[in-house]
Amino acid sequence: MEMIGGDAMEGALFYWFSWLGWVWITFFTAKQNKYRFTIAFVLLILIISSPYKMEFLGIEVYIPAFVLLAYALIETAKLRNRIFLSVFVTSFIIMLGYVSFLLFELFDPVWVIFDRKWLISLSVLLLATALQSERRFQILSMGFGMLLGEFLFSFIMKKLTFPYIVASPAFLDIVSLATVILGGWVSFQYFADLIGSYTNQGRGKQKSS
Repeated sequence: MEMIGGDAMEGALFYWFSWLGWVWITFFTAKQNKYRFTIAFVLLILIISSPYKMEFLGIEVYIPAFVLLAYALIETAKLRNRIFLSVFVTSFIIMLGYVSFLLFELFDPVWVIFDRKWLISLSVLLLATALQSERRFQILSMGFGMLLGEFLFSFIMKKLTFPYIVASPAFLDIVSLATVILGGWVSFQYFADLIGSYTNQGRGKQKSS
């Protein structure tokens, strides 16, 4: 196992969002929430293990890849057969889309005219929301699909004699950004529904009076 310094800019989003998420879940989330401890524990392990990498099947892999993979496998194994198949298919489609983006970026980088982190995050998020209706399955499919895509792309690059490290800080930035965008959209929908319900109640009172 090896500790890596790397570019200080890469991974900044991951550290910011992970620490904020850990603080929020640990101190502000209801203790009755059954996902509270698990998510806080996984976030803490990801933060601690993020600077380290090791060799696996001839490719270099950052330790958070194994943490995310273990979490995704455990959560997927809990699903019923039909939902399991749905999440698996969604993750497979996201994996293909993610690898396709990286290959296009490799051979024709000119078409990536915006920040790649935003492009990948939004593309993966659109796929997840189009194929899954429940938020938990959307996040699970996004993380699992992109992680599998990292491994597949790394093996492809190995065949082309171009080393590619799996789950680098840049990848963690993308996963974090996609999750935060999804969380922001869910919050926006919640407040929009809340305002809508108050508006409808106000109209109802006016009609009754």
